[in-house]
Parts: sequence; C-alpha cells; structure tokens
Amino acid sequence: MKYEDWRKQRQDSFSKLPLKAAFSQKQFEEMMSEWGLTTSEEDLQKLQPLGGGAYCLKTDYHLFVEWGEEQDRQQKEFLSDEEQLKDALIYEFGNHECGYTMDPKEAVRELFDDKEAKSNELLKKVLPIAWKEYLGNAMITNYHI
Repeated sequence: MKYEDWRKQRQDSFSKLPLKAAFSQKQFEEMMSEWGLTTSEEDLQKLQPLGGGAYCLKTDYHLFVEWGEEQDRQQKEFLSDEEQLKDALIYEFGNHECGYTMDPKEAVRELFDDKEAKSNELLKKVLPIAWKEYLGNAMITNYHI
C-alpha cells in the first residue's frame, strides 16, 4: 500500500469518530444542542475537550483512545516494511519542504519520535536511499523544461 493511501484510510477512519467542534459561543451552544445538552454545569461535565476546539462526550472518549492506540500499532506495522517506509519518507520530505530546507529531520519526526529514529535500524538503512531519490526527483522536477 502506498503511504498516501494509508494516510487517507487513517483520515477516513478518524472522520467516523463522534466529535464536534466549536469556535464561538454560538457554535458551542449549537453543538451542545445537537447532543441534546445545554450549557448547564451538569451538562458541561458530560463533555471531553479534545483540543483545538474539538469535543466529544465523555462516554465516547474511549473511542478516541482506542483509535489512537490502533493507529500507533498500524503505523509501526506500516513503517516496518522497507518500501513502505521509503514511500512514507519521500512523501513527508515533500510535505515538509525538505528539498527547500535541505534537512530531512522534520519529515522523520512526522514518522518517528527522536528516540525511535535513533534506534531504528531499518530507518538508518532506508533514509539515505529515500533522501537521495527525493533530491534526485526534486532536481529533475525543478529544472525540467
């Protein structure tokens, strides 16, 4: 599977989670009303803030925790394949403008935390290959007439 397809699949599964967002008092009241709640202290206790203006009901919060755990498991599995890791790195190099900055670190951080990156033998093998391929393609794309 290509990394871009895997990311879309991940986004599609996240989109099915029961969350709502509000960025103003009016939107917040409308959101609460959609859940059959008011802005009373009692009803406010039924909300779980997710950050960035997003909320879910506390009774649904476990779904977000489970989703996150499953995504972590799937990402580790996806990135354990050499070709899939290379594809992911090349995608993230472009996503983080690494051809402009000439620094692949931000792309690697999108896929691994620093501790994981330092100890991941497959990453150590694939990173220079993917970087060379990305830079070669970037040069051809940038200078092709």
